[in-house]
Amino acid sequence: MAARGQALAEERAFAPSEAPSALPRSSFELIEGEGLDRQARRALDPSWRRAFKVFLVVLAAFMGLAVARVQLTVGCVEALSENAQLQADVAGAKEQVQSLAVESSSLSSFERIERIATQNLGMVYVGTGAPLAGPEEG
Repeated sequence: MAARGQALAEERAFAPSEAPSALPRSSFELIEGEGLDRQARRALDPSWRRAFKVFLVVLAAFMGLAVARVQLTVGCVEALSENAQLQADVAGAKEQVQSLAVESSSLSSFERIERIATQNLGMVYVGTGAPLAGPEEG
C-alpha cells in the first residue's frame, strides 16, 4: 500500500490537469523586512544625513559671511583709493592757488603798474610839473 500511495502522489504531481495555473515559482523566495544586517547595509544613517544638512547650512552661512567681508574690504579699498586721489587733487589745487596768488601779487604791484603807466603809456603824476606830451604833429 505504501507503494500504491507513492505512485498516486507521483501521478498527482505530474498530472497536467492538476498543475497550478499561477506563475512559475522561482528557485528562492525574497522576504521583505528588517534583517539583522539591514542597519549595516544602509548607506547613510538618518542622523548622519541630518548632521550633513546642518553642516551644509553652516557652510553656506560661513561662505555668505566671507563674501560679505570681501565685499566690505573691496569697498574700503576703493574708498581709500578715491580719498587718496581727492587728496592729491586738493594738493594740486592748493599749489595752483599759491601760484596764482603770487602771480596776482606780482601783476598788481604798485611798482609794475607805475612802470607800465610811465614807460608804455607816457603818463606822469599830477603835480610833478612835467608837461604831458601829446602826439607829435609833424
